[in-house]
Amino acid sequence: MVVNLEERIVNIMEKGASQKVITGLLNAGMRNTITRRALINAIEKATYRMSFKGPDRPDRVKEERYYMGRALLHSINKTFDTSGISKNCVKALSNIFLGKVFVEGIYVRRTFEEKHGFRPPCFVTISPTNICNLKCKGCYAGEVYTRHTLKYEIFDRVISDIKKEFGAYFFVISGGEPFMYRESGKTLFDILEKHNDAYFMAYTNGTLINKDVAKRLAELGNFTPAISVEGFEEETDDRRGEGTYKKIMEAMDNLREEGVPFGISVTPTRYNAELLLSDEFIDFYFNKKGAFYGWYFQYMPIGRQPSVELMVTPEQRYKMLKRIWKLVIEEKIFIADFWNSGTASDGCMAAARGGGYFYIMWDGTITPCVFIPFKDKTLGNIYQVYQEGKKITDAIKSPLFEKIREWQNNYWIEQPKHKCGNLLAPCIIRDNSEDFYKIVKETEAQPVDEGAEEYLKFIEEGKMPEYNRKYRQLVDPLWEREYLGKKS
Repeated sequence: MVVNLEERIVNIMEKGASQKVITGLLNAGMRNTITRRALINAIEKATYRMSFKGPDRPDRVKEERYYMGRALLHSINKTFDTSGISKNCVKALSNIFLGKVFVEGIYVRRTFEEKHGFRPPCFVTISPTNICNLKCKGCYAGEVYTRHTLKYEIFDRVISDIKKEFGAYFFVISGGEPFMYRESGKTLFDILEKHNDAYFMAYTNGTLINKDVAKRLAELGNFTPAISVEGFEEETDDRRGEGTYKKIMEAMDNLREEGVPFGISVTPTRYNAELLLSDEFIDFYFNKKGAFYGWYFQYMPIGRQPSVELMVTPEQRYKMLKRIWKLVIEEKIFIADFWNSGTASDGCMAAARGGGYFYIMWDGTITPCVFIPFKDKTLGNIYQVYQEGKKITDAIKSPLFEKIREWQNNYWIEQPKHKCGNLLAPCIIRDNSEDFYKIVKETEAQPVDEGAEEYLKFIEEGKMPEYNRKYRQLVDPLWEREYLGKKS
């Protein structure tokens, strides 16, 4: 048994260590249930200590960041205990995700900042193809008229460059449908196999995960699918097509039988928000089906035929905020809502801010976020970046990205905790739409599709600002009272 695990882990987070040291430490702890639980417990305690050594934020923000980390560790431990997880998945989760991304990543990002003067993004989302076997209502990917697939050499190079430039080893794959990717005889599996020092998560509709695919994923180990569901059979088939739900259930069974950890991804709207956080839903997917994480993406009025009326109402969102944190804190279920979990993510993660991310689309377009369908007019495509002999770092220094990061700095990042902007309304495009509109106009950012142009009209017509105002009426008093400690 390793002596004083907590101190060793804190030391790694603060001062760094070679991957060999971290791997040895984790392998020692993963050999049996007792030592594994002790190790994860030590990482949890170290995470708590590190949460309070971070930026100047209200104490409750730091606590909620810790609670989210604790829920993630609890879910990983539960997965090891109950899923019969494959040997290679155990190795990748422990050595790459826990070791390289979760523990060592804190030190790597700090040293990068000392060298370059800014903190690097900690991951990138890549959609290598817009091709999909489904046609879901309201898909954020938009109404695509031409099929696009990212060149394999570019897909491969981006991942290599992200690792080299930012020290980031976590990649999110989206789409289209990731398992539909085909280019130069290569598939997603070729990427996973070549970059076996990185950990990948993909948003997928799950319909292509048959027994053979699940077996291959178990052999690779460094991949977890986040499967999209809309509720139960009626809700899922209504949005994604008849028979989709049954295929998803089969996919989950295939993954569980092969020992591949998986999660779920959901899109709350005003019509299903209550269902997606109901006791029945949580118990079915997290206990009966075995999902070990859940991503909640509230419907955004972008993409195919955008509609403000489909958004969860301000009142529903407020209830979701309370419900999600109850599940995270009391039941230790790892659920993140990118609009209601702003305290855990330290606010808006867009525009490659320190610890955040950015997005590369199927045609090479670079945008600040999956949900910000606008590109910089000067350096907005990865093909252009490479053709001009530049680096990805140059792309994230473009005017659009820099203006969004400037807004983030003024809203909360560079503010003392008593002036920290409301992280319960963290999103620049959804929660602060008028500020976003000014940035688009100032930088002459270009919309990537018709849905983006329609979204700007929603701001001009006052629809988004009114939504923002109504939600602020609910959460501003909560923020000031329970986070900033102001008396009414």
